Amino acid sequence: MRHRCNWKVLGTCTGLVVGVYYTHRRPDPVVAGQQVLTNTFHWNQIPPYFRQMYSPSSPPPQDQSMAWRLGQHLVIGSIGLVSKLLLSQLESTRVIDLDKFLTLLNDPQRTSGIITVSNHLSVWDDPVLWGVFPNSTLFSIDKMRWVLGAADICYTDIFKATFFTCGKAIPTVRGAGIYQPAVDYAIARLKQGGWIQVFPEGKVNQTGQLIRFKWGIGRMIMEAEPTVIPVWHQGMDNVRPLQGPFARLGQKVTLVFGNPIDYQPILHAWKRGELTDTEARIQLTQLTKDALSDLETRYSTQPSS
Repeated sequence: MRHRCNWKVLGTCTGLVVGVYYTHRRPDPVVAGQQVLTNTFHWNQIPPYFRQMYSPSSPPPQDQSMAWRLGQHLVIGSIGLVSKLLLSQLESTRVIDLDKFLTLLNDPQRTSGIITVSNHLSVWDDPVLWGVFPNSTLFSIDKMRWVLGAADICYTDIFKATFFTCGKAIPTVRGAGIYQPAVDYAIARLKQGGWIQVFPEGKVNQTGQLIRFKWGIGRMIMEAEPTVIPVWHQGMDNVRPLQGPFARLGQKVTLVFGNPIDYQPILHAWKRGELTDTEARIQLTQLTKDALSDLETRYSTQPSS
């Protein structure tokens, strides 16, 4: 019992630190409900130690030293507890088919990686939405997701890089295309059975309409052949709007875990030479967008206000 209480205290402290960070960090400009990406950040601006750490040939941080493993337990688990408190006590949260996803994630016979593909309504989508998971999952760093995180926010100095590495955020240079180290690293983790969370819109979008998906998701599917799960959610734009109050309590949040996407017909056509690499990436990317749109059509309630 004492062990659990200590984790709750650590979770509260860590959550406060993250809250202060997100309160005071410089936000991207917002136009018509979307982030406007204005950064000119480059891969070589990431601290050198972390550039080497995120080489595809490098083992995951938790496999490199006990210190990194403990750091990931602390950050992922404690932030997960804070997220659980927010979603369960301070918001009205509806979750659909979580058990189905957890069965897949925890399957001891699973050998393929997992990609979850989500719409991006708020800077809090990750990690807050994963607060619906049981504590046993939140504190299992080998099972918890890797997420493609903006390098110009998360990896500008050693302090931030250390924190977000402990949070399993892969430094992604927005605008650098699909052949960049972040995507290479994500594919390497997928091939080892890891879980990668992707926001293919590439930025927070509170317009109520999905925008064009980035082709990186298509490349990951082609090279790693993972299980791809659409995860649609609604309400986080009210919890943490791009403009307005820091946060709103008592909001309705819906989180839906979909069925695996059947992309094999596209892969088979590509492997037979009937599709070029580019054509296959485009079709795979569109397929994931269609699957997410289908969840929205089936489960959306009233438009956000």
